[in-house]
Amino acid sequence: MPKSVKPVGAEDTEELVQDAIVIAAQMLHRVELSGKKFTPGNIAYYAVLHMRSGRRSQGSSRVDTMGIGTQLDGSSSVLSFEEEVGYDPELDEPITLGQLLASEHEDPSMEAARNLDWELFLATHDYRYGVIIKGMAEGRSLKDTATAQGEWYPGMWALKNRMAEDVREYLGEEAIAESVRTPQWKASINRDREKTACRADRRRTQQPTEVNGSRA
Repeated sequence: MPKSVKPVGAEDTEELVQDAIVIAAQMLHRVELSGKKFTPGNIAYYAVLHMRSGRRSQGSSRVDTMGIGTQLDGSSSVLSFEEEVGYDPELDEPITLGQLLASEHEDPSMEAARNLDWELFLATHDYRYGVIIKGMAEGRSLKDTATAQGEWYPGMWALKNRMAEDVREYLGEEAIAESVRTPQWKASINRDREKTACRADRRRTQQPTEVNGSRA
């Protein structure tokens, strides 16, 4: 099998052998049901042809992005996130596909969940909480917000303190800490980048320097 069929993408030789055995078993079953005569060589020959054409025991699609046939046609390509796609001379390290695709923006699911929490909170509490939060989001001081709403400033201050207590009770004591905590997936990427930068710094500091044309 290794000499007859080349692995595609993340496939390995063991997977190809297993797929070929399953395909051969499927062929054998169909031929026996039809009552036709066959030889082991016939089954092996056509099983290898199926494998070469991109067919596998789990399917033979040529439009599925992950499909072997699609990749053989050159319509798609499956790469590892660790695939090197460039080189960073400053860090003296290769750039991987995962680093290019990693977004620096906030996780949309976390943002949506937080917005949902706030919507439920504001819908079940004093409507003026929403006024205070809107003013904070717009960068206005509490005094300016109170003036714009025709409210008494000391009263708005007391309302803000009460809102803080209600938020802690509604969202939990760890709500503020959770809101600024870096997601685990992003923390892992940042940690890898920091390790890479540290290794590059160590290599630069360990390189001998030249003084008047000679190495120090």
